[in-house]
Amino acid sequence: MSDSMLTIEQRLRAIEDRAAITELLYVIASGIDRYDGPALQIAIAPDAVLDMGGETPMTGAAFAAGLRAPATPRPGRMHVVSNAIIQLDGDVACAESQIVSWQDQMLDDEQVTRVRAGRYLDRFVRSNAGWQLSARTLIDEWARIDPVDRTPPQGSNLARPAPDDLRYAHLKARA
Repeated sequence: MSDSMLTIEQRLRAIEDRAAITELLYVIASGIDRYDGPALQIAIAPDAVLDMGGETPMTGAAFAAGLRAPATPRPGRMHVVSNAIIQLDGDVACAESQIVSWQDQMLDDEQVTRVRAGRYLDRFVRSNAGWQLSARTLIDEWARIDPVDRTPPQGSNLARPAPDDLRYAHLKARA
């Protein structure tokens, strides 16, 4: 059905649904970056099937529970999600979005930056609690590891795992 044949209520609902799913993509990326298991447990259905290119897919519950900050987290961990194409079909949606991630790592006692680009092929389902990710397949486009020869000075507000990152106090104060 073309958009011109939809009622204003149907068009507004589609806009709201796309906005909610787009925000969910951002919440999941941020939850991964901040090792925020509780945020991921809300955003990802426990029985979701996540195929991130490893040996076997994992459930949403296993993914959220298994994402833990290392004892000494490395600085610099960021996912950028963009170019989301979202197709709605009632209480189900499919999306393709592009991602680029950067992560500071130690490799053979050398500081490196891992850069990865790819696409998420996602499925979302709406329940009474709202939209949740119900399936994800990561398509790798390219990746590389860059040596870090030097780093510029940083300010005092460094990224930290949840709940110690300044983001959490900032969002709570604004609520």
